[in-house]
Amino acid sequence: MNSRFRGRLFWKILFGFWLVFLLIGQLLWLGFSLNGKHHEPPENITVRRIVNLQMTSAVSVLQRGGLSALNDMMADWSPGDRRFFSVVAMPMPPQEKPRRDLDRVLPPGEFPSEVIEWVTGADGQQYQLRYDVKGLREDSRMGHPRSFLNIPEPMFIIAGAVGLLFSLLLAWNLTRPMRQLREGFANVSNGDLSVRLFPTMRRRRDELSMVASDFDAMVERLSVLVRAREELLHDVSHELRSPLARLQLATGLARQTPASVNSSLDRIDEEARRLDKMIGELLTLSRAENETMPDEQYFDLSGLLEAVVNDARFEAQVPGVEIVLKASQDADYTVKGNAELIRRAVENVVRNALRFSQQGQQVTVSLKQESSWLTICVSDQGPGVDADKLSSIFDPFVRVNSPLMGKGYGLGLSIVRKVVLAHHGEVQAVNAEQGGLELTIRLPRWLM
Repeated sequence: MNSRFRGRLFWKILFGFWLVFLLIGQLLWLGFSLNGKHHEPPENITVRRIVNLQMTSAVSVLQRGGLSALNDMMADWSPGDRRFFSVVAMPMPPQEKPRRDLDRVLPPGEFPSEVIEWVTGADGQQYQLRYDVKGLREDSRMGHPRSFLNIPEPMFIIAGAVGLLFSLLLAWNLTRPMRQLREGFANVSNGDLSVRLFPTMRRRRDELSMVASDFDAMVERLSVLVRAREELLHDVSHELRSPLARLQLATGLARQTPASVNSSLDRIDEEARRLDKMIGELLTLSRAENETMPDEQYFDLSGLLEAVVNDARFEAQVPGVEIVLKASQDADYTVKGNAELIRRAVENVVRNALRFSQQGQQVTVSLKQESSWLTICVSDQGPGVDADKLSSIFDPFVRVNSPLMGKGYGLGLSIVRKVVLAHHGEVQAVNAEQGGLELTIRLPRWLM
């Protein structure tokens, strides 16, 4: 037998439904049997009518026409009817009396082994009429088929075969998608994320097809995560090569030219700082990817935003950029989440705007309520971003060069998106009509 039919669930369903089929048959038989006790079976009624009819007719003919008339009537009977009836001329015993109620030869409910009638014929002779009731009843049962579990054998064979076929189809229909799911999970565990089940199970249009759809969504999500991890690992490996190469170059120059030791050490310190910053941002990005935020708390978003803007104003003194904060003091800006990660995300947005701003330009940071959202909007007056790059600036290691602040690692806005999504928020970036980049963060507002 094919391996697809070897699962225990298949046999449980198959024999379970088949046994239920047989049990229903037995319950139906029991119900008909209990109901039939109040009614006489048809075969008993037939036997009684035959006995009563033949005995009554024989008595009447014998009384009116004698034995010759009875023999003429019996000549018309079939051999099967004649072999249970007999007539003998003999004197009637003193204790017997001729039966006069000929319509009650064999009353309902009574089935003696034989019926005996004493009749005085037309010739004055006494005759004994005997009918073998027991033989007639046994003969009537000879044509009945054998039964199994109170079911006629042919009917049992046909019904059992049909029930087994129905149970087989039902068990196969239920266990086949289970087998497909098992094979799908086995493929996923072996690293094959291309498997999809819904295309082969969509015609079912039941809960199992919905499970297949959820399975495909899960595999698709795993594929995206694995691909993103692989791309991130590739990008991290690529980004680490540059500072490591400069570190090796600085140590090599220090060994070859002792006079340049101090400049080589300065370069080593700078590259070490870059590496430390990159690793810190990668750790922050990894924390932001977690579905459950650690250390969640309720805090005032306006106070956090004011602290970030004050720090940014200190840094903006060198390039001569003005940072303006706009927020209503009467509104409630309470949110729930990880304050440290949200602060890091807002800092990255404000510093990104500061990096692309030049002397005399302005960075505007606004905070307002919009229904159940708290919206932070950071806009600058810089060069903006090319339209074809707007959709990718939140991806890791996607960088736009800044003439003022130099090159970053392309992790800042990626951290922003991860943090906002982890807090069930939204983030988007557009080019402002007056020029510059406008980045909007929406976080769910905590409602009393």
